[in-house]
Amino acid sequence: MICTVTVRRLKPDTYEEFREAVRPEYWPPGLKNVLVLRNDQEPDEVCTIGWLDMTHDELERLRDSPELLTAEAERLARVSAFADTIVVNGVFEVVDDLRPPAG
Repeated sequence: MICTVTVRRLKPDTYEEFREAVRPEYWPPGLKNVLVLRNDQEPDEVCTIGWLDMTHDELERLRDSPELLTAEAERLARVSAFADTIVVNGVFEVVDDLRPPAG
């Protein structure tokens, strides 16, 4: 499982517009869901996490897809209208899934 993680600081009072802009219009195979998290203490700070059920090699092949390249460029252009800064942007592999003990 792969996660894409981006933390952004939004322009003031643009969360609702950002929320609409960040929704993918193209859902490639393997993209299971996208979480949007909002900081309780700083509501203009948001984190998006995309869950991809694939390997790094599959992700690399997907990144070369013209359909994905076009869709992501359009989505990022929409999102950039509402973002002041990007704090974190990366691709992470899930290496552990910690859960409470069965009880």
